[in-house]
Amino acid sequence: MQSFDPPPGTQHGQSSVEQLPAIVDRLGANADAKDVVVVTDEGVREAGVVAGVTDHLPGTPRIYDGVTPNPSVDAVEAAAEATADADAVVAVGGGSVVDTAKAACALPAFRDSFAVLRAASADVRPPRPGASVPLVALPTTAGTGTETGHWAVISDHDVDEKVSVGHPVLRPDAVVLDPELTRSLPPYVTAATGFDVVTHAVESLTAANASALTRPYSQYAFDLADRNLLRAVEDGENLDARERMLEASYLAGLAMNNAGLGVVHGISHAIGGLYDTPHGHTNAVLLPHVVRANARRSTDAATAYAALVDGHDDPGELLATRLTELRERSGLDRELPDAPDEWDWQAVAERAVGNVNTETNPVAFSRNEIVDLCERAFERS
Repeated sequence: MQSFDPPPGTQHGQSSVEQLPAIVDRLGANADAKDVVVVTDEGVREAGVVAGVTDHLPGTPRIYDGVTPNPSVDAVEAAAEATADADAVVAVGGGSVVDTAKAACALPAFRDSFAVLRAASADVRPPRPGASVPLVALPTTAGTGTETGHWAVISDHDVDEKVSVGHPVLRPDAVVLDPELTRSLPPYVTAATGFDVVTHAVESLTAANASALTRPYSQYAFDLADRNLLRAVEDGENLDARERMLEASYLAGLAMNNAGLGVVHGISHAIGGLYDTPHGHTNAVLLPHVVRANARRSTDAATAYAALVDGHDDPGELLATRLTELRERSGLDRELPDAPDEWDWQAVAERAVGNVNTETNPVAFSRNEIVDLCERAFERS
């Protein structure tokens, strides 16, 4: 048996941010209770994006801008403290901001304990039902698709690992997809987050829990990203391309939350936990190598890839080549920012092989196979 969880209520398109007053009113922050907290990071605030959002909120919202890239457990707990008394929270930012806000707003339902949240199963009622804080997600990147689902990725520095926590309580109560909010993204961030979209689309298509309900989302998300990523990278003012990428991110997020992902994300989370590398860029380097390996070992994966490249007698190779070309044209090379002088691929493989995303890859990867794949993917010329 398979299940399919629909997305939250969503407003999308240019100027959709103007719907915020009605959304927060519906969530409880009405004329008599206007305590709204905006959760964001310093970069988004300094870019002026937050000001464009608060203009549409009731009263005088409080702003919490303490979110950091690759958010940690400590960052989630700090955000939870800042939002504990809010009538509604509005998350304005990329995946790190939205994931932090999701976990922070859910924490009161888990006795304000991240450990309790992490241990919770997706089909178990939280210890304090109804205690979570209502959340509206406004993504400022076309990337993680986290606004669609009930998972958040948080760095646990005690074990140098990114952990995926999931529970229905984490799902945002509403989503706003306004391309105006992504206009300030520089080309590198547009490319790196955009490749996260591409990876979600490709991996969810072949994931273990993919179904007739999820594959159309994966395929259309890939098509949108394939046609619009370079347009958005090359001209950040192209709001049509920005809007299409937000749609691709949302659809791919919906697919992955219901189908699962694969070993690209298993490895990428391991690398990010150890070395704090940019997630989307890491995915971009790994993805062609994993596509080739999956296609060689799984007829079903090769057949699924064929749907993305209009058929072919070697769809895995064709798709891998196309992905490599897209990465290079997007300005993402194989050398990651802040990469170490020497990689510890054994440590990466040890974490990746047990990652929840690796478990839904269409074929199994051993530790040695992960080490070999990483050495080839990140080989220095």
